Amino acid sequence: MTLSWTREDNPTWDADKQRIVGGAPAGVFDLAFTDGQALPGDWFAAREGDSVVGYGWLDVTWGGDAEVLFAVDPSARGKGVGSWVMEQVEGEAAARGVNYVYNTVRDSHPDRDTVHDWLLVRGYRGNESDATLRKRVGLPTSSAPAASSAPAAAATLPDDARGPGHEESGGYVSVEEHQY
Repeated sequence: MTLSWTREDNPTWDADKQRIVGGAPAGVFDLAFTDGQALPGDWFAAREGDSVVGYGWLDVTWGGDAEVLFAVDPSARGKGVGSWVMEQVEGEAAARGVNYVYNTVRDSHPDRDTVHDWLLVRGYRGNESDATLRKRVGLPTSSAPAASSAPAAAATLPDDARGPGHEESGGYVSVEEHQY
């Protein structure tokens, strides 16, 4: 499957979003948009040829974080489209200097445990009772510390490698110690 990635200028609710995002099982998303309605955040379409097979959504919030959403056409599920869309959205966030992306898997999601575990395997962190998972995406690879035998947590980041939202006196907040 060869996919392309397109950012939508002035995104609106349309037939493709209704089919893919709006057509998800009840409880997955809480969206009440009408045809032609302007949409918040940045929307990106994953296309195979002329057909939209997935969407990624990015909404940058205060503090250098961004909420993300991934949606895949039911006919394209299980073919790697979701992972590809997730990687593209995370790349968009990192390019903007976002520290963390987060995704909420609603309790009403019919496959909540499966999606929760899918995100955990792909680097998102949280706990079983937490609907919101997050992943660090903001460290540019060009500023990454050199490989060493020391644990990554012990590595010191140069000041210019920190994205917006870092703590002035202690580096980044530990996800494991500060869950939300």
